[in-house]
Amino acid sequence: MALLIIKQHIKKQPGMSLVEVILAVAIFAVISTGVISAIIYGSESTAVAGARERATKIAEEGIEAVRNIRDSGYSNLPADGTYGLAMAGGVWTFSGTSDITDIFTRSITLSTIDSRTRNITVSVAWTQTVQRAGSLSLNTYLTDWVTPSTIFRKGMLVYGDGGTTSDAIKYQIYDDSTGTWSSAAATADVDTGSSNKYLRAARVFASPTRNEKILISRHYNGTGQWIYAQVYNGTTNTWNTPVQLATWNASTFLDVQNFDATYTANGNLTVVYSDNSTTPKSRIWNGTSWTSQSSLTNLGTSQIPTYLITKSRPATNEIMLAAFTQASDTITEYYSGTSWLSIISHSTSAPLATKRLIDFYWSPQDTTKGSLVYSTSASARAITSKIFTADGIGDGLWSSAGTSATQGTSATRLSALNVVGIKGLNEFQTCSENTVPQIICYKTNFTPVFSNPTNQIIASTTDSGIQKSFDIATELSGSNVIGVYSDASATAKMKLYNTPTSIWDISPTNLSGSAVGSIKTARVEPNPVNDDAMLFVSDNNTDLFSIAWNGVTNALYTTPAGKAWTTHGINGSNITDYWYDFTWDGM
Repeated sequence: MALLIIKQHIKKQPGMSLVEVILAVAIFAVISTGVISAIIYGSESTAVAGARERATKIAEEGIEAVRNIRDSGYSNLPADGTYGLAMAGGVWTFSGTSDITDIFTRSITLSTIDSRTRNITVSVAWTQTVQRAGSLSLNTYLTDWVTPSTIFRKGMLVYGDGGTTSDAIKYQIYDDSTGTWSSAAATADVDTGSSNKYLRAARVFASPTRNEKILISRHYNGTGQWIYAQVYNGTTNTWNTPVQLATWNASTFLDVQNFDATYTANGNLTVVYSDNSTTPKSRIWNGTSWTSQSSLTNLGTSQIPTYLITKSRPATNEIMLAAFTQASDTITEYYSGTSWLSIISHSTSAPLATKRLIDFYWSPQDTTKGSLVYSTSASARAITSKIFTADGIGDGLWSSAGTSATQGTSATRLSALNVVGIKGLNEFQTCSENTVPQIICYKTNFTPVFSNPTNQIIASTTDSGIQKSFDIATELSGSNVIGVYSDASATAKMKLYNTPTSIWDISPTNLSGSAVGSIKTARVEPNPVNDDAMLFVSDNNTDLFSIAWNGVTNALYTTPAGKAWTTHGINGSNITDYWYDFTWDGM
């Protein structure tokens, strides 16, 4: 009997019971459902990201379309309201209350800020799935800059006027319609209880939406350093009480620019600065008050910024921050519009931490593209560049690095960098100073690949100091890049780069006035409403001069007096400092 039971058990063993079959089917169903769900979810996520990127492009197209309508005549902008867009005969027009491209519905909302300024909001909505809808919007401000009443702009020049003993800061207002400068007047006193915090660096910024400017300045009294911010009310012509942003004790790295600021599409100014720590700080001015201080990401051991560059991406609230540190590292951090993202290290070496071996610029042709230029070794003789491509949702990706040809002999080193975008072309103009000393320029594209423009050596001899003794800027039309520089003489020079032909002038134009001593620093500030520009230079006596460039005749102005060679401050802090700055009105 026992043997019979064992045999029956053995016969049943290879088979499966009904319960086991049901269990196996259930397990298979659960696993299959999970796998299928993961595949569906992954596909859906990819589709969502792709749709959002497409929507961003459609919104950006809307911004450019409205700008083109404005450019043909400010009166072509309709009354406040919500509209769609249509293309007729190759020309953009407003049509209906929205327009549709595939699954995307775009609407343009216009609202009046003042008699010269309109707020433009482009909204795009779409249905991703039955349960999932998508939407985004971009915002910008457009001004009436083509009518006779607004073809001219005013501007503000700010400079230190206390040498190395007084905290005096002066400013002058430039009126382009009359070609005149106002008399020099004092800004607010950064410290009413002390007079020896003399200015070492200054940056001034103009609001595109309000009649205001903001001055950020760094000061030194022989022991400590301070960074202050103060707001100028253009309606009342008054400065508010300065706000102290940071202070620390240090007698080194005095001739650097460890702060910067930028206005974003929402009208806010974001200032980023160093407090001599490895963590940059930030505050925001919203037109009424300053936010409390916030901390960005720690840059790492010994990574105290010596140069900070902030550039807001046009028509967005996104910001690229490029930092060059005391350890000679190049680091970037991106602001999504709501928060700062993690840092990216691009290089850990450069010839000298006190030289401006970093720059960044957004392309005016494709505002999703920006060029970073930097150095990659202590013996660098070549410029390195990367292109950042914004994804339209608050982040982006860096390209691989491109490198220029090496400069000079084996003893040559890079000493300063500058990059600007070219309107109408997918390219940048990148220039560098080296220790020969000379100034050399290159053309770079969106890859980036470097190429050599004709007559690329702008100056075969320039000033050999630590300061940046040249500057470049693009005319409004994009037809020329203006370069002003020192050739180690008392007469500043300038050359033009013709963007369609990729040719720099072979012979320089002398700035018509002569400085007291040799030229040390130079600045170019292109006019935002025409092809003119203001040129500034300082000499080894810390004197400051200006002259205006006529972008129509391609010649320096000789009249009226304010456009001709003009002397401003004669008591700057140091030849290596950034002790003066100029901005055109933003509206």
